[in-house]
Amino acid sequence: MSTRWPAACFCLNHYRLIAACFFIIVDFCAPLVLAAQNSITVKSISLPKPFDHAEIRHMMLDNDGFLWFVTNQGIWRFDGTDVHPVDFRNPALPQSSVPDAIYRYHNFLFVSLQDVSTNTYRIFCYNIGNKYLGEYKMPGRPVNFMTLKTGALQFMTSDGSRWIFTDESGLKQTDKYFRYKGWVKGEGMEYYTIDENGNTYLFSHKKAGLVKKGIVIWSLPAAPMQKLAFVKRAWCDSKYVYANCGNGMVVYDKNSLQIVYECFDERYSLSLPRKDGELPVYKIIKDFRIQDMCREPGNNQTLVGTDKGLLEIGPSGDMPGESEKQQVIIDFFKNKSIRSIYRTANNKLYVGTYQGHFVYDGNTFKRISSNIAYTVQPVNQNKLLVGMEGGAGFYLLNTQTDEVRINLNPLRTTATTKIIPYNNGFLTGSLGYIYYLTALANGDYKINPWLTDVNLGFVKDMKFINGDLWIASVGGLFKAGKDGSNKKIYPVGRTLGCYAILQDSDGIWVGTNGEGLIKINAAGKLTRQIKFSDGLAGEYVYSLLQLNKLVIAGTSGGISIFDQSSGMLPLAIPDLPPTDGSLYQEINHSALFDDTARHKIILGGTQGLTFLDKYYLKSAAGKPTDRVELSYIKSGFNTSQPPATDIFVSNRNVIEILPGNTFTGLKFSGPYNQKYVLFRIKELSSAWQQRQLSEEVSLFAIPPGKYTLQVRFPSVTDQRLWLTKTIIAVPRFYQTWLFDFLALLLAAMLIYLAWLARVRKIRNEHLLRTTIASDLHDEIGSALTRISLSSELMNIKQQMDTKVVERISTDSKSAIASISDIIWSVDARNDNKDDLVLRMKEHAYNMLDEIAMVHFDVFGLDNVSNLPQLLRQNIYLIFKEAINNIAKHSTGPEVWITLNNQSAGMTIMIKNTIDPKKPTAAYAGQGLKNMQMRAKRMKATLDIINDGKCFLITIKMKRW
Repeated sequence: MSTRWPAACFCLNHYRLIAACFFIIVDFCAPLVLAAQNSITVKSISLPKPFDHAEIRHMMLDNDGFLWFVTNQGIWRFDGTDVHPVDFRNPALPQSSVPDAIYRYHNFLFVSLQDVSTNTYRIFCYNIGNKYLGEYKMPGRPVNFMTLKTGALQFMTSDGSRWIFTDESGLKQTDKYFRYKGWVKGEGMEYYTIDENGNTYLFSHKKAGLVKKGIVIWSLPAAPMQKLAFVKRAWCDSKYVYANCGNGMVVYDKNSLQIVYECFDERYSLSLPRKDGELPVYKIIKDFRIQDMCREPGNNQTLVGTDKGLLEIGPSGDMPGESEKQQVIIDFFKNKSIRSIYRTANNKLYVGTYQGHFVYDGNTFKRISSNIAYTVQPVNQNKLLVGMEGGAGFYLLNTQTDEVRINLNPLRTTATTKIIPYNNGFLTGSLGYIYYLTALANGDYKINPWLTDVNLGFVKDMKFINGDLWIASVGGLFKAGKDGSNKKIYPVGRTLGCYAILQDSDGIWVGTNGEGLIKINAAGKLTRQIKFSDGLAGEYVYSLLQLNKLVIAGTSGGISIFDQSSGMLPLAIPDLPPTDGSLYQEINHSALFDDTARHKIILGGTQGLTFLDKYYLKSAAGKPTDRVELSYIKSGFNTSQPPATDIFVSNRNVIEILPGNTFTGLKFSGPYNQKYVLFRIKELSSAWQQRQLSEEVSLFAIPPGKYTLQVRFPSVTDQRLWLTKTIIAVPRFYQTWLFDFLALLLAAMLIYLAWLARVRKIRNEHLLRTTIASDLHDEIGSALTRISLSSELMNIKQQMDTKVVERISTDSKSAIASISDIIWSVDARNDNKDDLVLRMKEHAYNMLDEIAMVHFDVFGLDNVSNLPQLLRQNIYLIFKEAINNIAKHSTGPEVWITLNNQSAGMTIMIKNTIDPKKPTAAYAGQGLKNMQMRAKRMKATLDIINDGKCFLITIKMKRW
């Protein structure tokens, strides 16, 4: 390590000489001061593979607890358990980009990117709400994004420009320091910082500057250029400005900008801000290159991005050299089975083992007794009562001289397994007995039986609760009353070894022999049981200790820690460093000590000692103010495609589940000390469901509707701190009210159409009956009337009249033919074009064969099959009327009959030549009116043309 002497030491006047001496003292003493400070704890943060050893180039921890970081492979986000790529879905900023900086401000994510080929810089601003990516060209490298006290975002660029961003105004350039007096052209700015009074300090590669009104005041240059590395970080306290380079640190006086301390080293250094007025902590972290740092809000921890992963650093409660001494202790007692632990105020550590009772005074170990020290109880500052295993009672230990004296034992009591204070003496537990010890004048203790019960077996623990003595023993859990009675509380009717007692607000926790950790009420009723499947390391629980809201259990399978504020959920404690021992060794009964002076909990087991840091344990417990955040939403629409992940959802108040979603997964995040999360959907269930924070909450088959999702940590009961989101399960169209309305409307329409069809059918039947009646009346009625008249005429004459008979015969044939036509028209078996054409030909040839030349042509009917009865009947009757008119009013005519079914429509033409001897008026009359009426019935047009030579009837309708 090399240091630089301040330039002032070479000045000869009195004032400067004093100042030079001061700087020399600071320069020499600062490393010693730094070394004398409390040490820094360095812990590795376990990122998922392959990020556990990735190079973290830049990072930012936002207010929601998400860590945004940059590696050589792109941009990522860590929510405490999972790492996800940050994909902006924009070719201008692909996920694989390697930016120079990343910063989350409100609902915006800023990314600074350099174009190496042109040495230009751009800032991308991603609006998380509307997913818009804005782009800004910068005049220099963006430096040190920070949120000001005013709430605005600020950064600077290396050319000397100051930039401000707000939600309302966007990005604006506010100051141009390169135009201030004193700015050195061509000397770019590497970093800046702002103190609590709003003063801005700039750092170039050579020196530091203070921005005043319209001017920049610079310091003298720092160390020679070849020693300096790039200024990566800077901060202020009330007196000094600190510049942290990649290879060292420079400290400036805030007012004069004089250099008061320099330190450069080829190894990589780590400097942290400490309390006001102190120099920063300085620590060498071997084999790591520090890339970036960010403070964790709400604590003294700092995240450090390195070339080999992520570290968390912070102050430690250990004094200098403490960890080394602790390592010595761990090594000495390694593989020794520990029976008792006690540390005195004068820093002596007493440890009972099966190899004897040892003391460590901070320098050496000494065996002070060959007895097995099972339990220890302080009498005063200089004396301990030590219960023996396998011996006759207990002995007295002088902590000043480490002398041991066996207490006289005329009752020949057996091993002492528990000692607690009682009145002016002590109660000791043994096999089937509890003794009361009272002090004698010679310093010994008189032993008096206090309680005798053979059902007790060996007494393991004793606690006074509400005036009663609760006793945990090999025989079970007992309660000794003030009246001297002793009653077994648990279990009833059988024997269960009980080793430890811990009072709770609504009951008593008991460590058992094989049944885990149980909780009973005052009446002895079992209210809770925690076993191996619930996170207990072993189901033989030998010792219990409460630390705030934490319950520490020493078991046959190691150490378990439960958080009472979260309903006794287990804490996931990472593996301890070698200086702290092992979490997984079997912990012995009574081998537990709360070292309040050093903020440690010491446990002993079959393999030696284990040290737990109380500061760390307290920080690992869930806090009642911890908030849950929504980390991401996964949505799957097709089982053959992986679900899409959206990480920009923490500010989203509504979660939409779209139609076709086969899977929706919600991932939550929060402080690392929280391991479980509770959630419920109020409209579906009022019961809370529990998941590990690292697990996704999957939503399947939620009926369409609007729901309220509530999420909280087990330790958080204040509803104002719960995460509340609205879930809207968007229905498919057939699940909407519009579909129901349309379905109802369609059903009504179908009913109406069915009713209308029924009405039409009835109407058609009535019409058919009316038509048949009309046709019978018109066609048959007149014929029958004529027959009737002819018959009456013959009856009057009373003689045969040939003409009358012929007339009757003709009328009868006509009536029969009309009846045949009517029957044919209503017979459904004739509803086809072939029967119609055949009937038309038959009638035409029957009527005109002997008197006219008939041409009958059919076109376009090959693909026509059935014809409606109404169409077929009316066409035939019109045709019949036309043929009959030709037969009546023409003599030797030529007749053309054409049926032409084309795309333009169906056309029927009946054309005949006119006999010039008969007047054309003979074609007018009721017959033609009937034809017009029938044409309207089938929605056709009927045209009649008489040019004096030919008579043409044309019927036009839709195509058949």
